[in-house]
Amino acid sequence: MPVSSALSGSGTIASYAKKINSTKRPDVEIHLDDHHDGKPYTTFDALSGNATFTAPHDAKFDEIQITLEGVTRTYVEHISQSSATSRTTAIHRFLKLIMPIREAAYPQPRIAEAGKTYIFPFNFVIPEQLLPTSCAHPCDADHVQMAHLQLPPSMGDREASILDDLSPEMSKVLYSINAKVIKHTEFPRKPISLVEGSKKLQIIPMVAEAPPMSISANDKNDYLLSKTKSLRKGMFSGKLGKITVSADQTGAIVLPSPGSSSVATTMATVKLLFEPHSSNSQPPRLGGLVTKIKASSFYGTKPAKSFPSRLSMDLSIEPARQVYQTSVPLSSRCVEQVSWVKHLPQPDLSRRASTVSSSSSDYSDNSQMSLKAKEKIYYTADILVPVSLPSSKTWVPSFHSCIVSRFYSLDLALTIHTPGAGVPSSSVKLSLPIQIASQGSRTAPAVLTAAEAAAELANVDQYLMPRIIEIPREDLVENSFLQSSFTVPRPELPPSYEYTEHTEQASRQVDPSRC
Repeated sequence: MPVSSALSGSGTIASYAKKINSTKRPDVEIHLDDHHDGKPYTTFDALSGNATFTAPHDAKFDEIQITLEGVTRTYVEHISQSSATSRTTAIHRFLKLIMPIREAAYPQPRIAEAGKTYIFPFNFVIPEQLLPTSCAHPCDADHVQMAHLQLPPSMGDREASILDDLSPEMSKVLYSINAKVIKHTEFPRKPISLVEGSKKLQIIPMVAEAPPMSISANDKNDYLLSKTKSLRKGMFSGKLGKITVSADQTGAIVLPSPGSSSVATTMATVKLLFEPHSSNSQPPRLGGLVTKIKASSFYGTKPAKSFPSRLSMDLSIEPARQVYQTSVPLSSRCVEQVSWVKHLPQPDLSRRASTVSSSSSDYSDNSQMSLKAKEKIYYTADILVPVSLPSSKTWVPSFHSCIVSRFYSLDLALTIHTPGAGVPSSSVKLSLPIQIASQGSRTAPAVLTAAEAAAELANVDQYLMPRIIEIPREDLVENSFLQSSFTVPRPELPPSYEYTEHTEQASRQVDPSRC
């Protein structure tokens, strides 16, 4: 094609866009059925509505594209000794569903008449998980990739969520329904968006309760399930004994279905073991028990190969991953009236315990301490701690995606008073891993109709039909061509990552294959 015609084609499209935007911008509105601000959606929920388009002037277009998209945006700022500040930005488009539009729904010819409103209906269903192409980077384990293929919840979108979701400005998970009026250029052929509209969504997908977390040495900076503290009778007095405060992992806090009035709650049990220094020493007096929940948001500009932790981030040389932590108070209660149970020595059990090898992996430190404590008098007590999430926040389920993760810990602080004067009260703090799950929709996924089931069955039978090999017709010979090895990715496929590093002097693209 001559260069003049190519310029005229692009100039025509530019004139279209200029003509449309000259006096009054076309209206592209997205109407969602039964929607209101702040309404949450979950897995298998249907998103039905329509996109309306009104042009103030006659305008030629090629297609209307209506999509349900999910994107994760993060950025990390780098602090250097030089005056120039730099910021690395990452964009991961993990979801893109395209609504097919029938040919009969378009005007013929495809020219939008001035003042006429065109209505294009759409219907999406929130998927249960993502396609494998959404997480194409290498992972250290299969369960990490499986976690990355789960639908992440909305996070950091101030427009979709009315309440604070404890997310930093540096990490966002955004969902929206987008509608575009597209015109294709003649040469080179590429789509140009003449006008577009968007509707933000808040999606809290269904998240099942995971098994108890296996805490390793890499998690020592994040969690503490047991702590022993020595107590004294007074400033210049002898020892009172030592107390061990421990707690097991609690069950998950399950968020109720959208629209439900149920309260998300669970129960934690704090176990106390007091070993007196002498037989006449009594257990210390307990004070208050303060409970907080801490939200940790890990974000980065490169895909994570494993689940993040504070230790792994501290050992990382590249500052490509950071963490934002914030705490929310849950309760503060007095536990002074907790009853202690006195246990007398049990020689039989102590002799049996002495036969157990100290290197055996069948006994934890707490169990060995308990067996050793049975050789003399000791005291135990249990404190039941109900845990409920306040309704003043939007709670995001625990999740791990390619560049953003969110998990929680339950922080417990117990105050202990000693009988002697002049000795300040002691405080023992624990940090337990706790998961926030989501119940999802109360309705099951839609059942296929008889016609849809028959169509799927016919498609299955088609692959089982015997094939007949025959010589092609003469009009088909030498009319085929081989597809090039280089193919442009189709827009309906989930795109990969985009990384951009910005500085005051210049900006450059970071190749994802080198990450």
